[in-house]
Amino acid sequence: MRLPTRPALRRALVALVAVGAVALTSACTGDADEPTTTSGQPAGSGEGGQVPPVDDVATQVIAEQTVDTPVGADSAGGELTLTLRDVRVDAGVLTVRWALRWDAPDRDDDDSMSLYDLGLAPAPLVTDTTHLQAFRPLCVKGDWNGGAPERMECQDTMLASPVDRVGTKLRNHSTLEGWAALPAPENAGGSLDVLVAEGLPVFTGVTARQGA
Repeated sequence: MRLPTRPALRRALVALVAVGAVALTSACTGDADEPTTTSGQPAGSGEGGQVPPVDDVATQVIAEQTVDTPVGADSAGGELTLTLRDVRVDAGVLTVRWALRWDAPDRDDDDSMSLYDLGLAPAPLVTDTTHLQAFRPLCVKGDWNGGAPERMECQDTMLASPVDRVGTKLRNHSTLEGWAALPAPENAGGSLDVLVAEGLPVFTGVTARQGA
């Protein structure tokens, strides 16, 4: 599992300002090796077929899956539709954008459920199946490869939204927009498996877009 690095965290904070996230300034625990990246063509330049910038993907759909609400959830029922909006590398940071919709026809339209009630645990994981590397979100404190307290601290302070599985609620027939910032793969062009949260299906065979 690749650890977040201090240089990567600083780049992530800059990149997240562009998508309206709150910038954090603390450093995270990790190794000192800085991931290498491959420069791509800036979005919006050149001729034809360009990918929109990161902050213009609110309605973009790369892939979509609809599944029954996980068994064992607190009788939430209905279906969950997971949409992958963007997977992009900018300045050594891999940003994943996604959306989640809950539809339960047998429940009132104003009913709401927490992610915990829906049987979900936010824990983004991107696996480069070509180069056999796995990546967790950058975090302000803690260490993904440490003991249980360090892993919990890292998950609680990861650069992602949502983070709180109990406090984050989803209303029936509404959509929740989410994101996560991870260290970019060392090698561009690999085939990625993207897991947004435990309890949701994995998107396979994804290729990260190279930003400016």
